[in-house]
Amino acid sequence: RNWAHVNSIDWDAEDDSIIVSSRHQSAVVKIGRDHEVKWILSAPNGWSEKMRTKVLTPVDKDGKPLKCRLGQCEGGFDWTWTQHTGWKIDELSKGDTLYLSVFDNGDGRALRQPENPNEKYSRAVIYKIDQKKMTVEQVYEVGKAEGHEYYSPVTGLAEYMPDKDSFVVYYSTSGLSGPSGGMKGPIKPHPYLAEYKFGSTEPSVLIRFQDTMGYQAWPFFVEKAFNPTVK
Repeated sequence: RNWAHVNSIDWDAEDDSIIVSSRHQSAVVKIGRDHEVKWILSAPNGWSEKMRTKVLTPVDKDGKPLKCRLGQCEGGFDWTWTQHTGWKIDELSKGDTLYLSVFDNGDGRALRQPENPNEKYSRAVIYKIDQKKMTVEQVYEVGKAEGHEYYSPVTGLAEYMPDKDSFVVYYSTSGLSGPSGGMKGPIKPHPYLAEYKFGSTEPSVLIRFQDTMGYQAWPFFVEKAFNPTVK
């Protein structure tokens, strides 16, 4: 009954369109004011003939199309699976070029469930989309190397921060997979909150929480210095 499960929405003022993240379709979709789909960031498998023409083509840094089959692509490219926070990065986007940040939860990656649940991982990823050529290039990812320790089956956040040229990532439900992910023993959530200098795979800030979890984490900016003597 919940075939789409939209968990984020963003507005692109450049062409008055919305960008929605549909978790249950493992797709980020851009829709115009006329209700027509402009493009789909998703594996092409399973889409109708009409919608398949809207699916973006993965390319390498030179614009060469990548070979893909059954949800897997060459060249280190990957789509997002049961993702959250599909947001346009306004500060990097220009004209027909749109940069998109996504928290890729990673459940059902490559259209399958692995026999060993420990193979599951989550990541935060940034794509460069050429909306005219209908292509997509993966330009940055973090979290994959950390593996199952950081795997977050639900919720999460990835956001580019222009003031520091950094990437904030909240692996919100690490450790939650437990029995639902085929694991035995008690569930012990341990979310990770990380901030990466843009382009780096090593976090500048890393916080580990214990026995708690939350949907998303947001940076706040304080314009004036905090004065504890003022009541």
